[in-house]
Amino acid sequence: MKDNGKSKFGFDEIPSKEKQEKVSAVFSSVSQKYDIMNDIMSFGLHRLWKDRFCQKAKLRDDDDVLDVACGTGDIALNIARMKSNIKITCLDENNDMLTICKNRLIDKGFIKNITFLKTQVEHLNSENQFSLATIAFGFRNFTNPQEALRNLYKSLKPSGRLLIMDFKTPSDESIKKIYEKYTDYIIPKIGKLVSNDSASYQYLSDSIKTYLKPNELDDLMKKNNFIKVDHESLPGDIVTIHVGYKA
Repeated sequence: MKDNGKSKFGFDEIPSKEKQEKVSAVFSSVSQKYDIMNDIMSFGLHRLWKDRFCQKAKLRDDDDVLDVACGTGDIALNIARMKSNIKITCLDENNDMLTICKNRLIDKGFIKNITFLKTQVEHLNSENQFSLATIAFGFRNFTNPQEALRNLYKSLKPSGRLLIMDFKTPSDESIKKIYEKYTDYIIPKIGKLVSNDSASYQYLSDSIKTYLKPNELDDLMKKNNFIKVDHESLPGDIVTIHVGYKA
């Protein structure tokens, strides 16, 4: 993956320096209705996907977790509930989402050992700090995925693990057609009805279609030094979980 100064924003190729601003605008627009939209769009299945994601993390009591693109805090909250004394750093470049995440964790009584970091993962500057990094439905929004992986690898301790969960296009052609009609036509209409914002949810649909295929993400992780890279397709074949380790 060469950096030509351009990044994908849905089907459009735009200057990389503009992508972060555009993505941030999308998430600021949807932040207040983000959780209810997730429930509606996925028929509640996103909760099961995230439960499976946290199971695959194989959490340990001494883990120091970096939750990248933490959004409104679903993954951080799940982890805190599973291991109440675990260290968690919630990272997001969007202040609206990060504020919701922080308030949500405080409201649920989880604030001990949790810190919040507003930055792009491409600008992350840490070394051998975390034993686990998680990214749920955020990787496809990164401006420079390769730079993100390089920074994440550097930030992990030896034997640390990285988990990435995101959408995929179904392999079965008949399921693919139904899925694309749903994401192209139904989701933007739901976005308009619930949050008065169809454009942001059209971006969601387009970003899935232009996202890396599972084997392409595996290869990119390996290219950036991750070992024992593997992925699991969840039931329904629209979500995958990738796992890789630092040597």
